[in-house]
Amino acid sequence: MATRIRKTWVVVADGARARIFSPDRKLGKLVPAGPSDLVSPASRQRTRDLKSDRPGRGFGAARSGARHAFEPPHDYHKLEKHRFMAMVAGVLEDACSRGAFDDLILVVPRRSLGELRGLLGKRVLECVSHEVAKDLTGEPPSRLQRRLQPLLTGKLGS
Repeated sequence: MATRIRKTWVVVADGARARIFSPDRKLGKLVPAGPSDLVSPASRQRTRDLKSDRPGRGFGAARSGARHAFEPPHDYHKLEKHRFMAMVAGVLEDACSRGAFDDLILVVPRRSLGELRGLLGKRVLECVSHEVAKDLTGEPPSRLQRRLQPLLTGKLGS
């Protein structure tokens, strides 16, 4: 009886872009997998560009006559990053339910990694074999493979 080869996905993401790769045994390199490139342009915008209205104004203290701007109730930039991480989590949940991967390597900056981990379901979290808390979204696949080689040993037929 032949043993089944485990499928591995490498997710390289930050708050605005996610790339998904799979190690190819025959080619000996990382190749795009699943929805290979997810982008959220709104996450790259400045906070002031995400909300058109200026904050409201109010009087500071009784009879002082001084007016002060109210702080917005939310940081819209952080909300956009959270929405994007939720979308990435949804894509991974869907792929896991289809059996698209057995092992998952997450390469995400520390803050986004914590947020993504909180959004992933139990089934996907069980598939996570390694986590790298770095922003490597700008790296080409060849350099990613070199940087992640210790984690990919046995998953690549190089």
